[in-house]
Amino acid sequence: MAANSPSGVGRYLVANVIVVFAALLINQIVQTAAAAVLTHIVANPARYGEINVLLQILGLVGIFLSLGLNSALTYTIATRRPEQDEVFWLTLWVSVGFGALLALGLALAAGVLATLYRIPPLAPAIVVMGLILVINSVANILTAVLAGNKVFRTQAVAMTCPVLASSAGMVLGAGVGQWAHHLLLGVALGQVGGTALGVGAIGLLARPHLPALKRPRWFHLRGLLRYGLPMWAGNIFKSFQQPFLVITMGLVSFSAAGFLTNSLKIAGFINNITWAFNIVVLPWLSEVQKAPALIRLRATLAFRYNNYLIYSLSLLVILERHEIALAVFGPRFVHTAAYLLPVTAAVGFSSVSRLGGTLLAGIGQPRGNFWPMVAAGLVTLVGMPWLLFRLGPVASVYPYLGGWVLATALTFVFAAKDGLGLDYVDAFLRPLIPSLAMAACYGAEGALGVGAWGRALGAVAVLVAGTWAVERGPRWRARRLPELKRRLSFHRPGA
Repeated sequence: MAANSPSGVGRYLVANVIVVFAALLINQIVQTAAAAVLTHIVANPARYGEINVLLQILGLVGIFLSLGLNSALTYTIATRRPEQDEVFWLTLWVSVGFGALLALGLALAAGVLATLYRIPPLAPAIVVMGLILVINSVANILTAVLAGNKVFRTQAVAMTCPVLASSAGMVLGAGVGQWAHHLLLGVALGQVGGTALGVGAIGLLARPHLPALKRPRWFHLRGLLRYGLPMWAGNIFKSFQQPFLVITMGLVSFSAAGFLTNSLKIAGFINNITWAFNIVVLPWLSEVQKAPALIRLRATLAFRYNNYLIYSLSLLVILERHEIALAVFGPRFVHTAAYLLPVTAAVGFSSVSRLGGTLLAGIGQPRGNFWPMVAAGLVTLVGMPWLLFRLGPVASVYPYLGGWVLATALTFVFAAKDGLGLDYVDAFLRPLIPSLAMAACYGAEGALGVGAWGRALGAVAVLVAGTWAVERGPRWRARRLPELKRRLSFHRPGA
């Protein structure tokens, strides 16, 4: 276990988050590069949108995988429960069986979906893509073993394997499918083959940590589901939103669905920051769940370091959204910038609920991962279609932002009620100062007529200097911070 001094805990957290984030960054770069290559292979925005609808249908069904058993397995291993070996086999068999049921259901619905979108080739492609649900069920459990044992470097390598292989397979399949006039089927076959190879690599990496074959006792399943189902249900309400946005947008315009997908890929770089923290903090906080002082220290550090990055990158992407869309996707897809504003702001707000929910689950309180996600999902589910047919595609994305603002407020409520002690000044106000300085610099440079990339470089320089001053400056630490803490004491007394 990491040292419990603030500096030791901080170094352990940052070092492992950097490792995991590097893997997620590689994945996001690979996926964005694959999307950029696809825009050149499939130059027609409508055909490109068809591919994204296929991928999002799989993504929407895929969020139902696992029943939360992967999170329950990570928690069981991290807390060193004696039954962890048989829990592994229990979660593996149940997860694979549930994945097979989902794949069968998707295959049965393939014809209806193809008719709904008026794309007959979509049906066989959906049937083939459903096999990924079974393959990913295995991947989720193997990755949970690595997370529970806190072997984050091995886990980081394992996370990149299926993404690299499936992205390469998708691009190859699109090229062959375009040539053979079976574009969607080619994409599906390429992704299935690549994903299978990637999960095989995860199995090799996880092998030293896997227990010997055991016959599981099924009475453990009840306790696993009691912990895992709120995590699973919360993840559904969280994760269905982006596929739902794209799929619903495709009913109106495949081009708009493509623009929205591109914006989600760009914002995904920011999303990956909190994802990296989530992977590290669940087992990391679970090991000190009986020590309130250590919970407060670790949770505050997790939010603080996460927010330094989330605040600044969200602002930078919003400010440079036109240049980013043009540079990554080209002039045909520059309208992506219109979607980047609400999508990026939503991802920024979502980081509070996503990280807060994981921290609450780490101390055995998974309901804090459920209700905020439900609130965010319901706002998107109701608001997006309502605005889509009244105000158009871009306006229909704003309920996605509004839902995460509401979820943020609810996360603070559950943190206070369920014992997640936080120093709110350290966690939220302190990281905000460098980002505000960066935004002010950006505005001043714009008023002086500095070019877009010059503004970005100047703003980043101010951000780095401001972060160093806030984090290391002795006057801030010795004088200003205690004063602000006295004025803004949001945490519960004694937490």
